[in-house]
Amino acid sequence: MNTSIKTVLYTSKKLSNGEHPVMLRIIKDRRTKYLSTGFSCPVELWDANSNLPKKKHPLYREIGILLGKKKLNAEKLLYEFENEDKDVSAYEIKTKLTKNKVSNPCVFDYFENIIKRLTIKGQIKTAEVYKDTQKNLKYYTFKKIRFSDIDVQFLSGFEEHLIVKGKGGNTIYIYLRTLRALINKAIKEDVCSEKFYAFKKFSLSKYSKIKTAKRALSKEEIGRIILLNTNDFPHLADAKNIFLFSFYCRGMNFIDIAFLSWTDIRKDRLVYTRRKTKELFNIQLLPPAQEILNYYKDQNLTNKENFVFPLINKTHITPTMIYNRKLKMLRKTNEGLKEIAELLE
Repeated sequence: MNTSIKTVLYTSKKLSNGEHPVMLRIIKDRRTKYLSTGFSCPVELWDANSNLPKKKHPLYREIGILLGKKKLNAEKLLYEFENEDKDVSAYEIKTKLTKNKVSNPCVFDYFENIIKRLTIKGQIKTAEVYKDTQKNLKYYTFKKIRFSDIDVQFLSGFEEHLIVKGKGGNTIYIYLRTLRALINKAIKEDVCSEKFYAFKKFSLSKYSKIKTAKRALSKEEIGRIILLNTNDFPHLADAKNIFLFSFYCRGMNFIDIAFLSWTDIRKDRLVYTRRKTKELFNIQLLPPAQEILNYYKDQNLTNKENFVFPLINKTHITPTMIYNRKLKMLRKTNEGLKEIAELLE
């Protein structure tokens, strides 16, 4: 059988994260078909000779193992065709590979699959949301379930279970929305049939009406934080400075503050790209914000590529390391702010 199957980086398509999808390329009688593997990779971290991520890719080993399994499954199918002496097209091979997926698998197994893929892609926060949803779903069912088990009655029961457990409206919405996204993904990837989609009759629109009560500090309370002398409380200096820098810079997000480098400071302006939305911000630096920068400049400006605030550093390489460090430092900063609130009554 004149057929070849390779993993390739499909550079003809660019994803929103700047990476390219990794595909299985099936060539049969000079006809080519591509099958998604669910992974992506930056072109500079892809080895075109081995058709695998380069060794310096932070998840080189994990991706290599999973891609190897996918390629092996495809080669097993080809071997079956050869044994049966069947002459099939590239399209038929792709169709068979797609249909070979289980049509009604265990929901928790598919959760694990998606969590693993999100982690490999560096989408750690989204992976954590899927983990949390899976955990709460397990608390509700106490057994393995298949996609066919998730009907309107099941969803209503899960919703009631979350309410009894004291979960807030927004939290319940996140869990149900994540479960809906998982089922949509399973249908799109031909893992389960569209006939199992119970959300056609189970609407989440009521959760869109939930409004979170707005909370704010008064101008006078902000003034008291500004006047707090941290010389008497040096362990609170970073928490105070991070909070006020965000305040002076239009509510700058914590993760953007963590990744702020000295190259983002251009004279009296702050120019940075928000990590979540990729939106470019160009902000006038107010004098008190500049004072905070000067405080850290005296401490750690040895290299313009260094980060301004002591939250993460160049040793935090992988997405998981960055995510865990961010959580740790955010927790520490919030604890400091609570102590400041108590000091200032």
